[in-house]
Amino acid sequence: MMRITDYEIALRIFLACVFGGIVGFERERNDSPAGFRTHILVCLGAALIMILSMYAFADFTTVSKDPARLASQVVSGIGFLGAGTILRDGGSVRGLTTAASLWVVSAIGLATGAGFYFSAFLATFLVFVTLERSIEHYFFRSKQVLRIVTVNGTCKVKEMNRIIESHKIIAQNISMTLLNEEQDKTTFEYTLRTPFNRINTDKIIEDITEVDGVYSIEKC
Repeated sequence: MMRITDYEIALRIFLACVFGGIVGFERERNDSPAGFRTHILVCLGAALIMILSMYAFADFTTVSKDPARLASQVVSGIGFLGAGTILRDGGSVRGLTTAASLWVVSAIGLATGAGFYFSAFLATFLVFVTLERSIEHYFFRSKQVLRIVTVNGTCKVKEMNRIIESHKIIAQNISMTLLNEEQDKTTFEYTLRTPFNRINTDKIIEDITEVDGVYSIEKC
């Protein structure tokens, strides 16, 4: 029969709080919908469920003991909590990163509850590093924001996208947000990123200005 001491239980739950708190601290700094306390609770709860799944039913020999049975419910159930952090703001979606961090924190909690301390610590470290803005800025050193005002009914958005992509900026590194829509004019904000290379913003502005229907364009 599988047994676990009170000391081991306390250690696993405490480490789950620490690991969840590290990720939550980073999310709290960025004013995310789910912050410090939420990540701690998710990680702690996942660890406790894993402990229960592995040890609480060890004496019930008539029951098929499958430690993954309760743990699998955490993986599927955390999706509902993550969905609550995803917000739609105009033409953009916010909160996907926070939802992903909650999902991976639940996995860290399960690993901690199962006693896989090294994998839980390593995952926590990698998640924290991944969420750090400085890492993103290292890989995407060049970032430019363009605010474009267009005349409704005449501007060709696809043409603007084609021009931007012609400057060696792939579609995945181009994000467009609708800022304002009036009766005759619409304002877009383009965020452009390129890994390692610098963006020739002046040339992009020059090319986009020639597109029919572009009223004005400026760097932000």
